[in-house]
Amino acid sequence: MTWWFKARRGHLLLPLALLVFGAGLYAVQGTTVLLPSLVGSPRVALSLFVPVPLLAFLMAVLESRLPAAEVSGVRSLTRLDNGLVATVMAAAVLCGVLIAAVQGSAAAGGRNAVFLTGLMLLGRAWAGQTAVMIPVGWLLTVVLVGFRGNVPHLWTVIALPADNPYAAAASLAVFAIGLAAQIRSSRKTA
Repeated sequence: MTWWFKARRGHLLLPLALLVFGAGLYAVQGTTVLLPSLVGSPRVALSLFVPVPLLAFLMAVLESRLPAAEVSGVRSLTRLDNGLVATVMAAAVLCGVLIAAVQGSAAAGGRNAVFLTGLMLLGRAWAGQTAVMIPVGWLLTVVLVGFRGNVPHLWTVIALPADNPYAAAASLAVFAIGLAAQIRSSRKTA
């Protein structure tokens, strides 16, 4: 298992990813900006964009593989990959809660990372490494058409307030579906 983790470069990339995520969240937590949109000019929280580097690092770790060793191996690596993703998301949620507690603000950064990771994993099952752009597309869609005035639509999920139970449930559901899609689709090469 240690070799698998080192082959994935998890020991190097994941601590860096969580550090970048935490620093970004700390720097912009509670900051909103006026962004152009097709339906007005909503005030959008900058913290919506913070999970993007975390997702890029996570995709790099998941796509760092040794195909020959994985095809001939006996152990199921998709379970290890899913365990790795779940652990990173748990650390991201914990990081978001700690930063929110320190700054006295609402903690939605971890929930948003979980939702966007689920989208990325869903896309990865069909598009491979290029699926890292699916969460970016979701963010752009939310900014362009996700608001009515300054009120986010329910489908946006990530723009909803931190205490919204629907957003929490939707994030967990999309994440679980993304993990299941990763298990069902084999990314092994011959």
